[in-house]
Amino acid sequence: MSIVEKLPLVCFPHAGSGTLYYSKWKFALSDGIDFRVVQYPLREQRANTPMPASLPLLARDIFTELVDSFRGTYAIWGHSMGSIIGYEVAKLCQQRLDDPPLMFFTSGSAAPCDRGFTSVSDLDTQEGIRRVLREYGGLSEENLADPDFMNFFAPIIGGDLRLLGGYQDLAFAQLQCPIVVMKGRDDRVVTDQWQRYTEFPVETTEFDGGHFFVEERRPEVAAFMESKIQLMWQRKRASVS
Repeated sequence: MSIVEKLPLVCFPHAGSGTLYYSKWKFALSDGIDFRVVQYPLREQRANTPMPASLPLLARDIFTELVDSFRGTYAIWGHSMGSIIGYEVAKLCQQRLDDPPLMFFTSGSAAPCDRGFTSVSDLDTQEGIRRVLREYGGLSEENLADPDFMNFFAPIIGGDLRLLGGYQDLAFAQLQCPIVVMKGRDDRVVTDQWQRYTEFPVETTEFDGGHFFVEERRPEVAAFMESKIQLMWQRKRASVS
């Protein structure tokens, strides 16, 4: 990749996930990409940090903590719930820094105006959480049947999904950058409303797999995102030269 400076690609993980899950991605990308993963509360090094009361408040905290990552040229990628958090952060970058991302990648996610999670009542019991997790996939039955794993994981995924269940955007604030939608061919998520969120034509690309196609197709997805970043970066540099 012919990027002289490292370009930050800021990754917003899906519900229940964290930096460890996405640690292998930096090896799938070239040295020209500075891959950074956002760490949410309730997990890993932030296990004792309480979750904010709403998804926009979480986005505000992330923006404040990582503001230096959003100065200059950077890209954002969010998977599933991470797409909505990433969108809220991108809005803050525009409003407070006048610096939108070079490109916004969303995978496995409906647009912010579509209700992304409607089963909040299922989160009150571990069996309900198991039903939700079976629907989304990504975890083995062995994990779901392990009491120690569920005692550890249920508060994390439950906290994330409660935030998502309480969120719905009706303002349709547009990002001042292209949006690239990635989805799995076997995923039931509907992505057709993302065009509301940018004046640029939205590009939608499908990959083999379900909701977690990004992990199943990691090299392919990484190469795709990098090629798009490279093209946009070259266009931006040419426009100012």
